[in-house]
Parts: sequence; C-alpha cells; structure tokens
Amino acid sequence: MTRTSALALTLLTASVTASAAEKAPPPPKPIPYGPGRQLCELGNVEIEESSGLACSRRNRGVFWTHNDSGDGPRLYAFNRKGDHLGVFAIHGARARDWEDMASFARGRKSYLLVGDVGDNPGARSKCTLYIVPEPRLARGKRGVEGKLRGAQAVHFTYPGGPRNCEAVAVDPTTLTAYVVSKEVSLQCKAYALPLRRNPSGKPWVAKAIATLKVPVVTAMDISPDGRRAIVLTYMHACEYTRRPDESWAQAFARAPRVVAMPPRQQGESICYGPDGKTLYLTSEKTPTPLLEVPVARPQATSPPRREGEAPAETHPQ
Repeated sequence: MTRTSALALTLLTASVTASAAEKAPPPPKPIPYGPGRQLCELGNVEIEESSGLACSRRNRGVFWTHNDSGDGPRLYAFNRKGDHLGVFAIHGARARDWEDMASFARGRKSYLLVGDVGDNPGARSKCTLYIVPEPRLARGKRGVEGKLRGAQAVHFTYPGGPRNCEAVAVDPTTLTAYVVSKEVSLQCKAYALPLRRNPSGKPWVAKAIATLKVPVVTAMDISPDGRRAIVLTYMHACEYTRRPDESWAQAFARAPRVVAMPPRQQGESICYGPDGKTLYLTSEKTPTPLLEVPVARPQATSPPRREGEAPAETHPQ
C-alpha cells in the first residue's frame, strides 16, 4: 500500500468513526428524583419478610411481593393503600430461598418472575427462576386466593461454583434475565441468562458480564423500556443507563449514579413503577412499609423582567 493510499484509508476510517459517533443515540437523561416517602403499611400480616417487589403490568395500581425463606411458593398482591388484594400459590414451584422478583410484558402478555436464588451457605447445586402469567384481578375484590398454573422453571448455575444472590431483573426488550451476586466487598458480579429452558435439559450456566463496584447488592430492577437498571443496597441505590446500541455489559462497566433512598429497616426490594421512572421499595421488617421515591416536579420559574420593571409582588399562602 502506498503512503497516499494509507493516508486515504486512515482519513476514511476516521470519518466513518466520527460519523458513527455522531449518529449514536444519547444515553437517557438522569431522572430528577425527589425525596422518598412512605405511602402506607401493608395490611396483610402474612407478609412478614417482603424480599422482592414488582409493579403489575396488567392491573393498574397493583404491586406484587413475596416472603423470604420460610414461606411457601406464594405471591401477594396489594395496592398503594396497602390493601390486601390476594394471595396466589405457584403450582409446581418450590420456595427454598426466594429473594427477588420482577414483572415484564412480552407483546400483549404480562408475566411475573420469581428468583429462588438465595444461597447464604454457598452450597446450592442449582438455582431457579419461575415465570408465570400474571393473573387479572377483579376490581373491588379483596383477599382473593388462587393458584397460578403453567409455571416455567429456568434452572441455572454459576461459572466457578455457587454464588449467593438477592438481585434479579428482566430486560423485556431481549427477554434476558440478569442476576447480581451479594458480596461484602466491591466485587458484586453481574450475570446474564436467557429466559427459556435449555434444549440439552441441563441447567444454563449464567454468563458473567460485569463486576459492579457496589457492595452488598440486595435487589435490582430494569425499566420497561430496557434503558435503566436500578441496583439496591441496604443504604442507597445505584442507577445504570444504557443506549439502545450498547449492551448491559457496557453499561455496567461505567460508574453508576447514586440515588438516595429513604430510611428503612433491612430493605431488600425495589422496582420501577409503570412509568419506568418512579421507584418503590418495601422492607423485611414488620409492619411492612411501601415507600416511594418520586420524580421531582420541576420548579416554577418567574418570567424574565423587562428593564426597569419592578419584581412581581408576592403574598404568603
């Protein structure tokens, strides 16, 4: 190749790279979160250790939760007032150590996912994600009892041996599950696995995709558009954002944004609301609170004054 050709190729490559960079969609803008607040206390006393939380994609104003280890394979429904709407047992599922859950929509269908992923001793041969169609709840009814059938069990293991985990999320745009290990050090590992049975009949081996420099991860969720991931600790939360042209591995490689969470005792659950922005939390301590971290309202600004014009008179409210 001549020197002229090499120079032309270099300039062409630089031009294409610059053009691609110009066309790359920007990351989502940071959400201006307001201070957290408690909305209510859950009325169902059977919810003793709310370890996972998901907002309904099918029933307006409804949330789902489950207990930590010690309960059966049951999901509890409630609303923003804390009213007990129903309890549903997942037929054919086991509840060895349920730690987190998620909700997602695929087409016109809504699903609930529960992660039987807890492993404090680090001795499990496999973990399981249960996926069930979300039931429709009749308006005005309280305390409904039912069974959820047709559960799909996705079994998986970790490369290198067992991991304790309390954080599970679903990216509905790719139908991929993400789990993050719970580590005391700044070395929590993020893994990905498909939400389908392995054709071989064996458990999936979750794929390690990133190391999060976040200690003691207790929950996570991904927004409905697949652009934001919130990762919770016992104190605050970390929010990651990704562009449509990049993977979560790339997004998790960047430093997250720290989001202040309201005080709570042993908080191990978080989810995005239907708007994909507002955050909701519960606690494993009773009485169980439902907390909200809302999107801050923009502050009203006064119109610019004309030269020589006196400021507008204000009156106390």
